[in-house]
Amino acid sequence: MRKRWFSIVGLALVSIIIISIGVYIFCSSTQNNHIPDRDTLFQIEAFNTFSSGKYDGYMTYMELKEHGDFGIGTFHELDGEMIGLNGIFYQIPIDGKPKQADPSIKAPYATITFFEADITKTLEKSVDYFEIQNIIQSLMPTENAIYAIKIRGTCTYAETRSVPAQNKPYPPIVEVVKNQSIFILNNVSATAVGFWFPSSMDGVDYSGFHLHLITDDHSAGGHLLDFTIENATIEIDQTNKFNLILP
Repeated sequence: MRKRWFSIVGLALVSIIIISIGVYIFCSSTQNNHIPDRDTLFQIEAFNTFSSGKYDGYMTYMELKEHGDFGIGTFHELDGEMIGLNGIFYQIPIDGKPKQADPSIKAPYATITFFEADITKTLEKSVDYFEIQNIIQSLMPTENAIYAIKIRGTCTYAETRSVPAQNKPYPPIVEVVKNQSIFILNNVSATAVGFWFPSSMDGVDYSGFHLHLITDDHSAGGHLLDFTIENATIEIDQTNKFNLILP
C-alpha cells in the first residue's frame, strides 16, 4: 500500500513538472512572438495605392511605434508630413511647424524601421541634394536592397513642403501637391530622415530617395525638396526584409 501511494505521488510530481515546463515554453514562445524584428522595414499601404487617393488612416501611431523608431509617412486625410526620429513621431502640418503626433491618430501610409547604422560617413565639404544622393549611392553595397537614411548637418539652404488635409472624394496626390505649402529655410541645423528603394520596388514604395526633414530645434521641417548642407554626417541602415500591411 505504501509503495502504491509513493507511486501515485511520484506520478503526480512528474505531471506537475511536465505541465510547468510546457507553460514555461508557451510563455517564452508568446513573449518572443512580441519581440519586433529590428532588421525588417515595416510599411502600411503600397505607395501607388495610397497616392491614388487612399487617405483614410487605419493604423494608429501607437501601434506603429511597436514596429520602429524611425521613418516617414502621413496622417488621416493626408494631414501633413510625418517624420519619425529617435522614437518620436512628429506631424508637420500645413503651417510647417512640427508637433509631436497624437498617438491615437491613424496613418494611411507610413514606412518605419528600427534604425541601426551599418555605414557612417562624414563629409568635409558643402554638398547639394543631388551630390549627396550620388555619394549615398556610391556607399551602397548593392542596389537590390532597401536603405534607411539619416543625414545630419547644417543646411545653409533647404526647401521643404507640406500639404493640407483633404476632403472626400480624395484627389490623387499629383493634384494635392499643386496646393502644397513651400518653406524656405536658411542656416539651420537639421536632420533628414527617409529611405532609398530599388527600382524593382517602384510602386510598392517610392523608387529612389524619399526624405523628410526636421530642424534640431523642431521649429520647421517637411518633405525634403532640396537643400545645401555643410558638415554632413550620413548614416545608412541596409535592410533586406520588408513587411507590407494592406488595409
